[in-house]
Amino acid sequence: MNFNLEGRSVIITGITDSSSLALVIAKECKQLGAKLICTGLGKTEFHQNLSEAGLSFLERTYSDFTETVKRELGDDVITYPLDVTIQKNIDSFAEFLLNQGLQVHSVLHSIAMDKTIRQGKVKPIMTVSREEFMDAMNVSAFSLLALIQSFYQRNILVQGGSIVALSYLGAEKVVSHPYKNIGVAKSALERLVKEMAMELGKEKQIQVNAIRFSPYRASKAGSAIEGLEQAEKSCDSLAPLGNASAKDLAEEVAYLFRPGNRITGEIRHVDGGYHIRG
Repeated sequence: MNFNLEGRSVIITGITDSSSLALVIAKECKQLGAKLICTGLGKTEFHQNLSEAGLSFLERTYSDFTETVKRELGDDVITYPLDVTIQKNIDSFAEFLLNQGLQVHSVLHSIAMDKTIRQGKVKPIMTVSREEFMDAMNVSAFSLLALIQSFYQRNILVQGGSIVALSYLGAEKVVSHPYKNIGVAKSALERLVKEMAMELGKEKQIQVNAIRFSPYRASKAGSAIEGLEQAEKSCDSLAPLGNASAKDLAEEVAYLFRPGNRITGEIRHVDGGYHIRG
């Protein structure tokens, strides 16, 4: 069994800054020899009629992303601005890969957004608007399908490749802290994983899996979720092995990215065993 990623191209989405789980995963993959292609939210030619505040946000976000990648991963890592709500942007990324002669061996989907979470508060599900619901579903779930469809249509997904999406126990259960709208979107993401695993496995031997990770406050996304500090402490106490670390998660993703396994359609848990509790 080959446990390194030498000669394999790995796409990492979801790095925002040095606190990102995606960055820890990227470091693990690079250490194992992978060629990294990292995407980050930023202004593109496809963004139209932006307000000054919107433009400033995108420019600042992409600057933080590129500076983090350069500092933490090195100058040899390819970066690309990607807004998964814009199909033309997704397709331009796929065309870029095609024109660069890059084949895609592995993809990490680490993208989520929920406008019902603001300033540490989560809106009750009975107050969520259609727009808020669909926005979370679009970014947190459909983006996986949209991205992989674009690669598939251009035949840049390698036979026997691997796709991993990050999820959370709140996709299945009403957890102790408010997860609500984003939990529904993560449920859809996990269902997509299973359908894609069947179709891509039958046709191209591509593995598609999701991983539910322990509560994690260190990331920008985690720090915004109401009650997560207490959930992190509670899960650490109640889990048989205590909470998993970001390094644990990175090693599991790299394991699923390695060539030659037969693991697909799974919703795996890297949470110290917390999920087995009633």
